[in-house]
Amino acid sequence: MKKSFQIPVIIGSAAYFLSCTSFAQSKDLKIAFLADIHLQDVYADLESEEFQGVYNPKTGKYATIRSMKSQLNSTRLFNENYFAFLQALQDVNSKGIKLVVLPGDFTDDGQPMNVLALKQILETYSKMYGMRFFITTGNHDPAKPFSSSGGKRDFIGKDGSEQAIAGDKNYFSLENVAISKQVDFWGYSEITSSLSDFGFFPSEKDHFWTHPFEELNVEGYEFGKAFKNSDLSKRTYQSGAQNAPLPDASYLVEPIQGLWLLALDGNVYSENGGNWKGSSVGFNQASLFKKHQLEWIKKVVTEARRLNKTLISFSHYPLVDFHDQASGQMKRLFGSDKFQLARVPSSEVSQLYVQAGIEVHFAGHMHINDTGIFQDSVSGKKLYNIQVPSLAAFPPAYKVLRIPDLETLEIETMVLKNVERMDEFFDLYRMEYNWLIQNQSPSLWDIGILESKNYEEYTRNHLSGLANGRFLPSDWPKELVTLLRTLSFEDLRYWASLSREDSDIFLNEKLLASPKLLSDEPETPIIIHDFYLIKNGDDLGKRLISKSNQRFYESIFRDLNRGDLAEVKGLGSQLFQFFQIFEMLYFSLPSDHFKIDLRKNELIRID
Repeated sequence: MKKSFQIPVIIGSAAYFLSCTSFAQSKDLKIAFLADIHLQDVYADLESEEFQGVYNPKTGKYATIRSMKSQLNSTRLFNENYFAFLQALQDVNSKGIKLVVLPGDFTDDGQPMNVLALKQILETYSKMYGMRFFITTGNHDPAKPFSSSGGKRDFIGKDGSEQAIAGDKNYFSLENVAISKQVDFWGYSEITSSLSDFGFFPSEKDHFWTHPFEELNVEGYEFGKAFKNSDLSKRTYQSGAQNAPLPDASYLVEPIQGLWLLALDGNVYSENGGNWKGSSVGFNQASLFKKHQLEWIKKVVTEARRLNKTLISFSHYPLVDFHDQASGQMKRLFGSDKFQLARVPSSEVSQLYVQAGIEVHFAGHMHINDTGIFQDSVSGKKLYNIQVPSLAAFPPAYKVLRIPDLETLEIETMVLKNVERMDEFFDLYRMEYNWLIQNQSPSLWDIGILESKNYEEYTRNHLSGLANGRFLPSDWPKELVTLLRTLSFEDLRYWASLSREDSDIFLNEKLLASPKLLSDEPETPIIIHDFYLIKNGDDLGKRLISKSNQRFYESIFRDLNRGDLAEVKGLGSQLFQFFQIFEMLYFSLPSDHFKIDLRKNELIRID
């Protein structure tokens, strides 16, 4: 693979390995968590006779990028996040952080070109700056447990149209398909072996390493024995659904004396006639089909306590409701199959893992910034779930865990506002846009996104385009969207002051008087934009909402809590439920900068 990225050398940055340092000696231990990178090699060598990429005059190279149309229909970016990842690693290095955790979805579907690009980047940062990387699997890596043909139909082609690329000519029923094995789907074996130096297998640099399918023997640990037992063929379980041996890439590692990192592989797969499919549900299914993990976790927790280790677990999937306990209300208003609500861990599942002993868990998957707590009503034990945002979506950020002592964890969220080379492909997107116009395509996108001044604004505009083009049509009740488009802030303030008897009269009068009822408006109301800033960004989204809007929302919440609209029916009921959900998301647990006092079992905001 050709080199496709550049890393500036930082003078005076000495490479060292933290495995030589004990936890007690490291007074300011820091770990960076970079989730949902969804890395795609934007200048890959496709090794294809039909298509080598689209020529980019700005760089003089052939870009292997996906269309803006596809980006604005996805919950993640495909292209600019490549540069965001490099920027984040530079930022991490500038802070002197040497331990980096990647909680899954580190590639876009585990294709060879993307796995190998990630490997090259991680190896470079390891050698230049002494960083250690620890990875766990996500539902996009691997997309299926075993290798198979793959492809994407939405790369930008030479003239701005979309170019399909597949590993097999029969993968798509299209005429113009470029053949490249670089876009096939790799499975567990290929991905873990390629990224073997990054946690999936033992390293001599670590004090301890083990997995769920061998005896947990800390005092008798031998690297040679651990390495021999780490072969993926020895790390399988019988799937209850298919009764087939499937790999489980979970592991426990001690990179620094006293610190245990527990990587949980939460992937669950289903088979239909020999065709394996991945599941993005997470621990709701893993708790059923990977019960061996729960038994292993209990043993790990017991040993961690006996040996006085600080145990931090991480997985691609969350262990606690990440909607500030609003998921139940969201299901009632929007439907249980909307807003990715199937991915919310049930309280029963959270209970299983808090009883197993998990206290602090870092997760990705949802592309949101959030902190959640589940407390066992019997024992009083708490499970803190830290949702790490995606570098490929709003808010583009990563988390830094600082461990000043054995009983205190400080978590800070680092926003990537500026990303070098962010606009490297903007001219190619303009070519795509012109092609759509010339071919009278109905699927135009808002070209205003190319006026974004920085990466944070770019991802925010991406979220707005996604809400307008995908979320509102698919997830929201049409009547509620119509209401929020029709009513002004003054109307909403007046409505919140009404009795339930007057609510329906007022709303029906406003709707009858509004011509907006008769058409599907393309604009998304400010209130829905702000709702998504809060839902996805939490503290990071709230600071982008104007102070006047914040005061308005808070006054609406107060008025509704004092009034009697909770019993209102019809349209007013949907509106009331929306504000009830909005309020729960708005007044959430701290997620930007906070600490967890493990001795007092408290979460404390740091201003």
